[in-house]
Amino acid sequence: MDEKVFEEKIDQYYRAFAEWAARYHFTFTRPSVTVGGLPCVLFLGNHSSGKSSLINWVMGGTPVQDIGVAPTDDGFTVLLYGEKEEDVFGPAALTRLPKEFAALGRFGPEFLQHLRVRIRMRDFLKNATLIDSPGMIDAAEGAVSRGYNFAGAVRCFAELSDMIFFLFDPDKPGTTGETVSVFSKCLQGMEFKLRVLLNKCDTFSSLYDFARAYGTLCWNLARVLRTKDLPKIYTTYTGSERVQSDDRLALTDFNRHRKEFLDILNAAHARRADNVLAAAHADFTGLSIRMRLVDHATLKLFGLTCRRVLAGCVAAVLFAFGLLLLLARLFSSSPIPKAGAPLWPVVLAWVISGVATVGFLYGFFVWNAYANRAARRRLAEKLDDDFEQEYRDSMAISTRDDLRQSWLAISAETKEVIERAPLPNPLFGKSRRRSVETAAYETANSVKD
Repeated sequence: MDEKVFEEKIDQYYRAFAEWAARYHFTFTRPSVTVGGLPCVLFLGNHSSGKSSLINWVMGGTPVQDIGVAPTDDGFTVLLYGEKEEDVFGPAALTRLPKEFAALGRFGPEFLQHLRVRIRMRDFLKNATLIDSPGMIDAAEGAVSRGYNFAGAVRCFAELSDMIFFLFDPDKPGTTGETVSVFSKCLQGMEFKLRVLLNKCDTFSSLYDFARAYGTLCWNLARVLRTKDLPKIYTTYTGSERVQSDDRLALTDFNRHRKEFLDILNAAHARRADNVLAAAHADFTGLSIRMRLVDHATLKLFGLTCRRVLAGCVAAVLFAFGLLLLLARLFSSSPIPKAGAPLWPVVLAWVISGVATVGFLYGFFVWNAYANRAARRRLAEKLDDDFEQEYRDSMAISTRDDLRQSWLAISAETKEVIERAPLPNPLFGKSRRRSVETAAYETANSVKD
């Protein structure tokens, strides 16, 4: 299938399912696809690990990003190609980005104040969009936060990116608190995009010096990553290629890793199509599971509510009739006025009975609201069992670890939706789910020429 054709098809799916996703409170990883768009490359790393220097070296020409030993930027910078060079800051920057980046708007104005778009006429930017990030540091105890959802922004950028490079440097081969959070939470499930770089390798004075830094980095990564095997670590440096760095360590092997890094970076475009398909499949599978379980819980809640309302109406009728008879006896009258009998006892009995019944119904509906909240909590707690029940046939036919992994990714949010959010009408839910499941199947089985 032609690349633009399947991107158009996936974008159509996203537009078609946007209303359903909003109704079921589901957030798409990539809410739209820029047809024919460029791959995105995200650079993460500790403070002073050389991210900006590496970006300047890759693009060539006059440096674009500010560099320095001290932190030089506290926000994200997106580098785009354009004939007219300019810098755009804040909320206006979001309007200059491809529509795939619209998801960043959910982080609010606090984040947008830390977003910058730099448009430059560089040949490299014709083939890829580069994203520079603020360096990760350990703040002093009691210090204030960044002022925006940094972890959420990193996760969003990582989901939109086709390649992620995480940089460390010899001075700080350890992992800061923010780095631990990024590795353990923000990049979970996206290890296939991740490449780890030990940068500034031309500063090592000896093999012993290099071994200590490399070993420290491996030890720290082993504490953070949840896999038995460590990822490959690319040892690199920026600037012109050299065989020897003054009287320091020979750079021959580092030059080989530099070339591998550049080859990976230049191959980012080939990964974009696969990442678009993978993100779409994960989005549509997650949405179909969310719809199925929310509809299942909504039907259960509707049944419980109907039974309670029916019981409440019957109780209200019996209460009203019994109270009316009691008042009639107290007033030595009949509920139905007889000819020649005084009318006021009957009217008074009916008025008192009516007011009391209204109060009874009000109390019942207040109790029903509390009962509904308790029922929603119970439904949320049993949601894992409901998932196993709903998908028992699919998982019995074959091993479907993908379904279970998709469920684990959205289970916490789905439970929150069932417990607190307004629930959609499950009418026609099955036909809607069938459309989403069809889209998930097609994205999983797409074959590109």
